[in-house]
Amino acid sequence: MLNVLGIDPGLASTGFGLVRKDGDNIFVVKYGVIKTPSNEKVPDRLFMIYSELKRIFNDNVIDHVALEKIFFNTNLKTVVNVSEARGIAMLITSQYEKPLFEYTPLEAKKALIGVGRATKREVQLAVQRILNMDKKPTPDDAADGIALALCHIYNLPYIEAAL
Repeated sequence: MLNVLGIDPGLASTGFGLVRKDGDNIFVVKYGVIKTPSNEKVPDRLFMIYSELKRIFNDNVIDHVALEKIFFNTNLKTVVNVSEARGIAMLITSQYEKPLFEYTPLEAKKALIGVGRATKREVQLAVQRILNMDKKPTPDDAADGIALALCHIYNLPYIEAAL
């Protein structure tokens, strides 16, 4: 059995999805978003993300963490904010001594859908279909967190073969 926590970092909204692989069965354990209020100071918002991620780590069995790699964005402020949230995710992963694996959005989409340029809706629908969920996971940041966890599960045989 393997539990993978996928994290889609962001200052305003950090999506997460905990996915379990048990033999040939794959299912979602929990998913959601960590939202921070825009009227708060950035350090306080980062602490909110840290506190919620810590709660997730404390309340669940997590074997691996799949974190979204930053991709180039023309908005420098967005890149900085996402980088800071990524740093929080990396910190807590290290504190809990869990292996960290990083994937770009393109890699996650390609693993689930076969093409790297899928829309947010296509990702949601793919996650719903793959995990036989009654409804598509919302919001899209949560679906992205689940997609990262699934991407890691799909890539694990190749990672293990390279070791």
